Amino acid sequence: MSEGRGLRDYLRQKAQAMRAAAAAKPRGEQWRETVSATCVADDATGVRKMRMRDWELIGDSGPDFGGQGLGPSSPELFCGVISTCLTHTYLIAAATLDIPLDRVEVTVSSSNNDAHFLGIESDDPDLPFDITARVSLEAPDATSEQVATLHTYAAERCPLSKLVREPNTVTLVTE
Repeated sequence: MSEGRGLRDYLRQKAQAMRAAAAAKPRGEQWRETVSATCVADDATGVRKMRMRDWELIGDSGPDFGGQGLGPSSPELFCGVISTCLTHTYLIAAATLDIPLDRVEVTVSSSNNDAHFLGIESDDPDLPFDITARVSLEAPDATSEQVATLHTYAAERCPLSKLVREPNTVTLVTE
């Protein structure tokens, strides 16, 4: 069995789990949920400790912003979040459409310029920009049409990529 066969086994299990979940909760409103993350900075390192459910990650800046590089920066975490969401969307597509897939690799990069935090003018936007997702698939048993279907599915349905492309709001509530 080739190394990629493990992913195919996972995708069969994923498809079964998704079909069972859809049968158990057939109405859209049954799927609404609130997700959250909490971030705290409270010690001499200035490290940002993030908690999501039972998971904890840290973020830190480099020395130019007083950090120690103990974790990824916020723009790096942003790229990571987009890459994991795109990867998962490819997996969902392969599982639901029964497309043989052995490997997905998504690398997301963006340009970033933090000059505005230092009061330095720049022609660059003050947010990550020129966001690029590079996708590599290993699907030797899939047709070119099936691979094209995976790419289209991911481009149209990845929720966090859509969040970046489409207008949305963040409400800041102060306490």
